[in-house]
Amino acid sequence: MRLGPRPAALGLLLLCAAAAGACKAEELHYPLGERRSDYDREALLGVQEDVDEYVKLGHEEQQKRLQAIIKKIDLDSDGFLTESELSSWIQMSFKHYAMQEAKQQFVEYDKNGDDTVTWDEYNIQMYDRVIDFDENTALDDAEEESFRKLHLKDKKRFEKANQDSGPGLSLEEFIAFEHPEEVDYMTEFVIQEALEEHDKNGDGFVSLEEFLGDYRWDPTANEDPEWILVEKDRFVNDYDKDNDGRLDPQELLPWVVPNNQGIAQEEALHLIDEMDLNGDKKLSEEEILENPDLFLTSEATDYGRQLHDDYFYHDEL
Repeated sequence: MRLGPRPAALGLLLLCAAAAGACKAEELHYPLGERRSDYDREALLGVQEDVDEYVKLGHEEQQKRLQAIIKKIDLDSDGFLTESELSSWIQMSFKHYAMQEAKQQFVEYDKNGDDTVTWDEYNIQMYDRVIDFDENTALDDAEEESFRKLHLKDKKRFEKANQDSGPGLSLEEFIAFEHPEEVDYMTEFVIQEALEEHDKNGDGFVSLEEFLGDYRWDPTANEDPEWILVEKDRFVNDYDKDNDGRLDPQELLPWVVPNNQGIAQEEALHLIDEMDLNGDKKLSEEEILENPDLFLTSEATDYGRQLHDDYFYHDEL
């Protein structure tokens, strides 16, 4: 979608909204740990185009494609889907659609069709104009200054993704820019960027206080707000693997560039818990076909989307 001209402050809000959408997808699905079945349904039948396409599939064709997908998930062909197989499939699906989206964006951003995306083309697609901030000159307006910092961070990431220092990014480099979590050569840059932003005392680590950011403790409150309790739990149980009360550079990575492994594992376990009729901790084709709606409103089929993408149900994956 092409965005019209807008002031820097509004651009900041739009950027933050986009970032929040990407980072909070898990929280929308599992707000404070509670699953929302209506979110699954909305994701499957969220827009009329998807509803129409879904309805077009008759029961027989729907079941045929679902059976084909089940066989592909079953990596060892033993007739059962394990937590590991389901998790691997869901992660593969996430990556496939992320790469497809990046390829579509690349075409939109490549204004002159020369198979590269320059920094100017990126700006024109994002803001309808080329924006150039002075790295050494802060802006007086707080929102505009925040936007300046975000824009400069994007520019640094763009330059890092440009491995051959050419005039623009190739498709592979553009994917590295949009999805640094998928590209090894971006890892160190992402970690250093996170330390620059969050490591306020410069010790090379991120403490709990630095992790929580600008939160101000209320000495009169009897207990912390619920969101603080959630974030503390994540810090302690998800990120601080060595339990030393701070995040080292490697522990930072899952936080600042989250991968989909945790979401995939949680969804795989949820499906087994809900659909495993005989308690063997795995799913047979019969168990899935006994309750196909649950499987079709899960990340295992990308909320039914895979039934309309022959990449997934075709004989050769």
